[in-house]
Amino acid sequence: MNRSPLLPLALPCFVAAVLVASASAQDPAAQPAKDNGFLTGLRGFEHFHEPLGQPLYFESPFNDTGVRALYLKHNFSDQSLLQGGDVTVYAVQARLAITEKLAFIATKDGYSELDSGLIQDEGWNDLAAGFKYVLVADKAKDYVVTPGIRYMAENGHRGILQGGADEVSPFVSVAKGYERLHLLGNVTLRVPMDGDEGNTVGHWDLHVDYDVNPGSDTVFAPLFELHGIHYLSDGDTALPVGGLDYTNLGSQPAESFVAWAGIGARLEISKKYEIGACYEFALTDPDDDIMDTRITVDFIARW
Repeated sequence: MNRSPLLPLALPCFVAAVLVASASAQDPAAQPAKDNGFLTGLRGFEHFHEPLGQPLYFESPFNDTGVRALYLKHNFSDQSLLQGGDVTVYAVQARLAITEKLAFIATKDGYSELDSGLIQDEGWNDLAAGFKYVLVADKAKDYVVTPGIRYMAENGHRGILQGGADEVSPFVSVAKGYERLHLLGNVTLRVPMDGDEGNTVGHWDLHVDYDVNPGSDTVFAPLFELHGIHYLSDGDTALPVGGLDYTNLGSQPAESFVAWAGIGARLEISKKYEIGACYEFALTDPDDDIMDTRITVDFIARW
C-alpha cells in the first residue's frame, strides 16, 4: 500500500490546529465579555469580496457566518480522455463563526450531473468540512492571514467520479487591501489517507478585484483570478488525467501541472449579500486534463 509521505505530517497538524483554536476560543481573556464573536465573527473587513473560482479549495481568510449557493458548469475538451461533454454541479456551502477568530467550514457537498462522451451518470458528491483560524488581522494595514484544515470523506457516488479517496487538506489564505483594490491568495495541500487511492495535490489561487463605486449600498467589483494545480504523486489508477479540484482519482496524470484563469464580477448588497459570476478557461493544454472551460455562479448571504 502506497501511503503518502506527507500524511504523518498532515494528521498532527490537523490535531494541533483544532486544539490550539479550541483553546483560544475558550480563553476568556481572548474576547470581550459582551461579545466573543459567536456568529458575528471578525468585523472590519466587510469591504473585501469573496473569491469565486475553484470554490471547493479557494477558502477566504475572513471569518463570518453565512451560506453560499453554488452552480458550476464545467466543460471537457473534445480531445480529452472524457471525450467532451460536461459536468453540472449544484451545491451549498456553510460557514459558522464560533469565536471572532475560529470558524467551522463545510465546503463540499451537493449533486452532480456528469454527461461526457465517456460517462453519463448523476449522484451525490463527497462531503468536506473543517476549521479555520484567523492568525493575523491588521485593520490598519488591511491585512489578514488565516490557516485552516479540512477533511473530505469518500462517500460520493462513484458513477460521477466521486468517492475515490479520503483526503486531508491544510491551507493558508491571505488578504491585502489597497483602498479600492483587493488581493486574495491561497495555498492548499491535499493529502490522501491512502496514496494508492488518491493523488497528493498542491493548489495555489490568486484573486484581484476593484470596487467601482465604494461606499454605495450596492457595490460592483470586476475580478480576475489565476488558479494552478500540481499533481505531486501518482496513485494506482492508470488514468492519464488528474481530477483537478472536482475529485481525486488516484491517477497517473500525463501532465503534473494544470493552470486556468477566470474573469467575472461581484455585486455586493448592504455588505450582507453577494452575487458573483465568472468564466474560467484553461491556460495549459485542455486535452491533457479535464479543464477546458467553466462557468461559476454563486449567491452568498451573511449574518
